[in-house]
Amino acid sequence: MRLMPTFGRDRIRRFWNDVSAQKRLAARDYEAFLMTIMPAYEDLIPFENDSENIADLLFELANFHALAKLRMQTTITLDTLNAATKHLYDVMRRFDRETCSRYSTQELPDEAESRARRERKKARAREEQGGQEPPHAAAAGPKDVKFNVINTYKYHCLGDYAEYIERSGPTDNYTTQVV
Repeated sequence: MRLMPTFGRDRIRRFWNDVSAQKRLAARDYEAFLMTIMPAYEDLIPFENDSENIADLLFELANFHALAKLRMQTTITLDTLNAATKHLYDVMRRFDRETCSRYSTQELPDEAESRARRERKKARAREEQGGQEPPHAAAAGPKDVKFNVINTYKYHCLGDYAEYIERSGPTDNYTTQVV
């Protein structure tokens, strides 16, 4: 993605060398990733069916994002958002069922280090409390990670998004930040 050209001064900025290792990303960064990721993933996956599933998923995510971000919503755009949400759910389930089962994914090195630190800290706390449980060594390497977005609260809330916009108005009219 580093080779992706910029677009305007404030729309799509140049990407870093390793997009997956970035921390403290702003919403505009995720939006830029979503806008430019389809050409970056094109023909990257060797299996045609998986490549098609990934392209469908990326398109549906970008479509949902664009519809949800509209500054003026009408009955037609909200109906379109509801339809896009149903398509997104279908594509996400197909991705989980067909594509994810073929790949073994593991934690990133930073995630493995963080997990090992947390486990060591918990083991020390148990020792200090006089626990008789023998301290077990934290796994040194990265552990396998399963695709689990479908079992999250955020995923299930996507279906309520259009109704919420209809009740409260477009999402650019307010903020959820504590002032």
